[in-house]
Amino acid sequence: MANDQAIPSNLSPKILYLLRHSDAVNSADNDYNRKLSHLGKDKAHHFSTKFSAEFSFDLVLCSTANRTKETLNLLELKQTEILFFDSLYLAEKEMLLAEIEKVPVRITNLLIIGHNNGLSDLAGYLTGSNIHLSTCQMIQIQLETNAWNLLGQETGRIVRNFF
Repeated sequence: MANDQAIPSNLSPKILYLLRHSDAVNSADNDYNRKLSHLGKDKAHHFSTKFSAEFSFDLVLCSTANRTKETLNLLELKQTEILFFDSLYLAEKEMLLAEIEKVPVRITNLLIIGHNNGLSDLAGYLTGSNIHLSTCQMIQIQLETNAWNLLGQETGRIVRNFF
């Protein structure tokens, strides 16, 4: 068939990183505009200092909310492609999966910076584990596929918890 898209078998299995934003200020104002608290900035800075040498992402998908962008900036990622999506703001598992399925097959290491409950629900769905990500917590999930559009229930396992 002419429209079939063969997936090269020499591609590596996919690695998905899920990072919940750091602590934000409590505010009655618009949730989307909340900024990181002093504690949140300290936490994200400590997280980056402790783990940044181990980070190797091909692509980052980040919510456009202030607190996720601030968390990303404190990671000080260099030479990493970063895309911002309004659709990731408070995204549920289904929306996260829909965005992941659009990721090009050439991407091996994908980081998503977002919000709960969606990130924790996605992690649980992919791994079959009961997961609740705390603020500024990241997990690494090894997927059993070499194509982002082939994700499904229990198609991954947690190989690292960065906290």
